[in-house]
Amino acid sequence: MASPLVTPGMITNAPTGVSWDIIPFPQATSAAMLAEQYNMCWRATQIVDGYINQVFRATIDTEYRNGPGDYRININQYTGTTRWILSRWPVLQVLAAQVSNMSAFPRQWTQVPANMVEVDNPVIGLYNSTVPGGSGGAGGQSITIAPGFGTWAAGRQGLRFSATYINGWPHAGLTANATAGATTLTVDDVTGFAGVTAMIYDGIFTESISVVSVTANTNLTLPNGGGTAPAGPGTLTLSTPLLFNHAGSNPASVLVSTVPSDVLWATILVCASQALEAGITSISIQNLPGSLTEGGHGVADLKVEYEVLLEPYKRVI
Repeated sequence: MASPLVTPGMITNAPTGVSWDIIPFPQATSAAMLAEQYNMCWRATQIVDGYINQVFRATIDTEYRNGPGDYRININQYTGTTRWILSRWPVLQVLAAQVSNMSAFPRQWTQVPANMVEVDNPVIGLYNSTVPGGSGGAGGQSITIAPGFGTWAAGRQGLRFSATYINGWPHAGLTANATAGATTLTVDDVTGFAGVTAMIYDGIFTESISVVSVTANTNLTLPNGGGTAPAGPGTLTLSTPLLFNHAGSNPASVLVSTVPSDVLWATILVCASQALEAGITSISIQNLPGSLTEGGHGVADLKVEYEVLLEPYKRVI
């Protein structure tokens, strides 16, 4: 199971002004408070995903489209290369691509070799850098396929294209304790982590890591004979030893992530707005004669703030 974008520790330590000790209700047990905080993290994650119109963490997706001849798939008349604007972004890596004649049933896929397809605008600040990317404008959603695979020989919309690719920001939760000096991490999702620099979010023990390679417990089988790819639970191998100990026994207690910090803050604000809304509906305050009462503005302001932070990341369909 994947982890939410933020953890209970992150939302309770953030300077939001929320009294978390009354959530879900005053004098609740520590276990009940942790459980509801964890639920709030998941609800906030789904709200963020819904606002940007896609899952924020890295996923592997297979997309099909007919072409050439529309704004999504077209062929450069001078170079013969095919450009395909995919539906999700940022595209981190193309795992497999195939082309079939549209009239061929069952499909007779021609595999596009890995060195014959590339991402047009690789993510800046995510791969081969010291910190995760912090810009909503980083990366693109189009790929270029070498000449010869896409042609006009079968006419407009005469070919069926398939692409399986990694998109989004690699993000996982630590699932086992890690000790200072170790060079591996056990996480709940290795998707997209190979070759990236990420942050371990663990309070005062937060540190940056560079991932050399990943090993999945079970590799994902790609469609159309595209081979396999590491995804889901597994192990990250690091370029240098860890500086600190990190506990991975509690649910979503420690995150390993490349998600930009402004998105994490936006998700924390979503959690805070949930807490304030619960307080507004559960607490009744008597208004003294002649006094001024303001209600609900704090929640509305939080919503405006997190929407502003997330706006650059919205997927344009």
